[in-house]
Amino acid sequence: MARQATQRTAELLAAVDALAPVVEAERAALARGPDLPPPVVDALRRSGVLKLWLPADLGGAELPPADYIRVIEAVARIDGAVGWCAAIASSGGRIAGALDEDAAREIFSDGNAVAGSVNPLGTAVPDAGGYRVRGRWPYGSFVRHSSYTLGMCLVRDGDAPRRSADGAPVVCAALVPTASVRIHGTWDAGGLRATGSHDFEIADAFVPERHTILLQGFSMPPRRTGPLFALPLVTAFTLAITPVPLGIARAAIDAFVELAGAKTAMGAGAPLREHPGVQGDVARAEAALRSARALLFEAVEDTWATASAGAPLSLQQRALVRLACGNAATAARHAVELMYAAAGGTAAYERAPFARCLRDVHAACQHMAFSPRTMEAAGRVFLGLDPGTPRF
Repeated sequence: MARQATQRTAELLAAVDALAPVVEAERAALARGPDLPPPVVDALRRSGVLKLWLPADLGGAELPPADYIRVIEAVARIDGAVGWCAAIASSGGRIAGALDEDAAREIFSDGNAVAGSVNPLGTAVPDAGGYRVRGRWPYGSFVRHSSYTLGMCLVRDGDAPRRSADGAPVVCAALVPTASVRIHGTWDAGGLRATGSHDFEIADAFVPERHTILLQGFSMPPRRTGPLFALPLVTAFTLAITPVPLGIARAAIDAFVELAGAKTAMGAGAPLREHPGVQGDVARAEAALRSARALLFEAVEDTWATASAGAPLSLQQRALVRLACGNAATAARHAVELMYAAAGGTAAYERAPFARCLRDVHAACQHMAFSPRTMEAAGRVFLGLDPGTPRF
């Protein structure tokens, strides 16, 4: 059983409730996109929701993952794009745990947020006291509202990629002030329209060594103590975005339950909720969502107990988290599809939430963290094989 949320989490959930009127007032702007409207960004900053994984001594909440899930899920229940941006910015605070103290305070001062990409598409060439960084990355969600942008790079010594002792390419995370990053307005997606997930480009920037992190086994070696910063990068990154489809699905179910008590279909003699088929659809949606959420919390609590004890996660634990995240996304998508279909013609209207939820959950579930390869990697581990990828 998942433990109860902390008092700090309860306060954050109350702050999320206060976001709802701001989001509703900006609903037309959110529907247009491509970025969050400024009033929503300002409200997110005031709420503390962008600091869920920032270290406590830097003014963050430093929440355990289970409580993080509760808060981001609640934001996504209000709006998927707002929830997605909150997840990206808030989980970015965990990077502070891999920086030295001065750099962490510099980058995350005054409510600064980090956006970027963990896909190593850039190059970093050693230069005196740091690196020359260049590259272009897609899917920079929330980048226009960030203070620093993270570009993941392959380190090169001249023309040759640098390799570690096991022959793997050396990967470097570089943090660059967003003011010096070129943002290409490429985000025109059908779902999560206001996440501003544009391409961004770093043309040729000098990044001081204190603003870079050399990865080990595709994880960021922590410089801070505490279980949050000991979590493997891929485990934490996947967990970070999983609450978004869960929140979207909960919004769809709640909206349909309200509709079912008020709507009587043409030619029917009773409201939708009196129809056995509708009753079955709601039950199936609830079962899919709740069971997937329960598995996610089970995996997260087990992982957190191990990390809190100062022990490394086993491959089995990593596999279970990845499986639970992928399963949660699949279940959320299924629940939204059920509610969209059950709503009938009402679902086609933009004034109803069903079309938005359908678009948003499908966009979220297209993320590489939820691809079928995730299940295959987890299955390999359960079968006694290696995961088949270093990004695990």
